[in-house]
Amino acid sequence: MLHRCPKGISTGKGALAPFLLLELDMGRVAVFVDAGYFWVQSVHIIHGKKMGRDEIVLNYPSMRSEFLDEIKSQFPDQSLLRIYWYDGPGLHGKADSHMSIEELDDFKLRLGTRSGVGDQKAVDGLIIADLISLAQSKSIINAVVVSGDADLTPGVQAAQGLGIRVHLLSLGPTNATSPYLLAEVDQKKRWDDSVVRKFVSGKIQPAIAPAQPVGAAVAAPNTLQACAKSFFDKCSQADKAALPKVGAIPKNLDVELLAEARKSLKRLLTEPEKRSLREELRKLL
Repeated sequence: MLHRCPKGISTGKGALAPFLLLELDMGRVAVFVDAGYFWVQSVHIIHGKKMGRDEIVLNYPSMRSEFLDEIKSQFPDQSLLRIYWYDGPGLHGKADSHMSIEELDDFKLRLGTRSGVGDQKAVDGLIIADLISLAQSKSIINAVVVSGDADLTPGVQAAQGLGIRVHLLSLGPTNATSPYLLAEVDQKKRWDDSVVRKFVSGKIQPAIAPAQPVGAAVAAPNTLQACAKSFFDKCSQADKAALPKVGAIPKNLDVELLAEARKSLKRLLTEPEKRSLREELRKLL
C-alpha cells in the first residue's frame, strides 16, 4: 500500500524522504490440516493398505520443515500465520502425537471430540469455523487445506465468498480426495509419495516370538485379569459404554487393550491369550 506525502511537502531530491513510505504488505496464509486424513494417507503411502497410526513413525520437525518449504514455494511474498492441526483426542485425552504437535513452532493443535467407538468428531466443523473466522477478520488472504473430505466444501465456498483463495494440498491415492472438494478449491497441489517419505517411515516391528508348541503354558489367568482391570480402569465412561458384553470389542479399544497387555507382559500375546484377555475384560462389564 502506498502512503502519499502530506500536501505541501516536497518529495524531490534532498526532501524529507521518510514522508514517502512504501509499505509492502502482501498478506498472510494459514494452513488447515485434517490430521485424520493426513495419518491415513501417510500409512497408505508406507504400507499400501489401511493400518493403524502406530504402524508408522512421523518425524515432526522434518514434517514442519516440509510444510514451511511448501508455503514459501507457493506464496513467496506472504507470511505464514500458523499451521492448524485438527484431530480427535486419544483414548485418555491428548495422545503423544498431540503433544509432539504442540512442541512445534508455528503449529496450533485443535482437538475435536471422540465418539463411543473411537471415531473423531467435530473436526470438520472446527476447520470450517476457523477458516471463516480468519476470513471475516481479514487475518489471511490465502488458505491451504490438507484434507480430502467433501464435508469441507461448504466451508470452502463460504470462505471464498469472503474474498479468500483456498488451495488444496493432498497426498496419498488420488481417489482419497473428494471430487466435490477438488471442484471448489482455487488451486490444487499434491505431494508426491517421495515427499511424504522424507518425514514418514514404517515402524520397526519387534521380532516375533516363535510359535509355542501345543500345550505350552500361557500367561496365568490372574495376570491377564490384572491387565484387563488396568485397561478398564483407564477407560472413560464413553469407552466403557462402548464395550459390549458379547461380540467383538470395537477395534480401537481392542488395540489399546492388547497394547496394555503387551506392555505388562513385555512380549507379544498368543492368540489364546488374546481371547482370554478379552473374556477377562467382558467380566468387568
